[in-house]
Amino acid sequence: MRLVSYAVPYQLDGEKPKRDFVPERDTRFLLYTASNPEVPHVLRNGDIASIQSSPFNPNNPTRMIIHGWLGTQDSEINRLTRSALFFGGNYNVIYVDWSVGSLDEFYPNSRQLVYAVAAAASNMLDYLARYGQLNKRDVVVVGHSLGAHVAGNVGKWQSGAIPTIVGLDPALPFFAGDAPDRIMASDADYVEIIHTNGGVLGFMEPIGDADFYPNYGRVQPGCGVDVGGGCAHARAVHFYVESILSRHGFVGQQCQSFQNIRDGTCAQTGVSSRMGGEPPNAKGAPEGIFFLQTANSFPFAVGC
Repeated sequence: MRLVSYAVPYQLDGEKPKRDFVPERDTRFLLYTASNPEVPHVLRNGDIASIQSSPFNPNNPTRMIIHGWLGTQDSEINRLTRSALFFGGNYNVIYVDWSVGSLDEFYPNSRQLVYAVAAAASNMLDYLARYGQLNKRDVVVVGHSLGAHVAGNVGKWQSGAIPTIVGLDPALPFFAGDAPDRIMASDADYVEIIHTNGGVLGFMEPIGDADFYPNYGRVQPGCGVDVGGGCAHARAVHFYVESILSRHGFVGQQCQSFQNIRDGTCAQTGVSSRMGGEPPNAKGAPEGIFFLQTANSFPFAVGC
């Protein structure tokens, strides 16, 4: 296990990290497997017994799932994603529960914790590799909203060891521009971004290797008058979960440029790529800007 610094890489003007949040103490790692799909086994950094007594199986792929602001153990990204994964196979699902820090109504406090939470999560992967025979090439890290930036920072801490990271509508507030702790293409071999509420709660600009824009990525059909964008923001999770379960999946058509997305007219190049899915895309998959249409309710995948 590496010794890491939990200091944020830079400071927001006038804001300070939440002082009562201690990453190693307050970030919980909840392990779910096919043998315990509902009741998690708690993994603890520095506690070898918590790994040796766990149902973790290094022969199965590992998926690390990370919630966003105001998220908890009961968030949809945990319940729905793990159910979808276990429906189709055997996985180690490690849910990163940092609700002690995320349940802060003052968003900037939670935003400041992404780097520290990611450091604790990276430490856990190192610990599992050392004492649980985890193969990091079998790990995919998935995060929603603020959790997408945590996922990106896990990749930063791992220095390229993670093959694929999936960012589900990465949070925009306080991350605009080139914030050093935002998710970015260099965080893994392949970084996939699903944009569903671009310009409001989520990023609009392409920030991954492959950026998917369902319904052009701003508003989502079926959300009605989506005051604040919460419905569209959550659709990224719903699309991702369905992509794991769907026989047909979501297929994006590559556009010539991001300006096509802004204009709402995708000039197709003839290249297509699957959005989400299991196993997910990896290095070598088509990169660029992708557009797809969805239905306005489940099943969202057109033709499913």
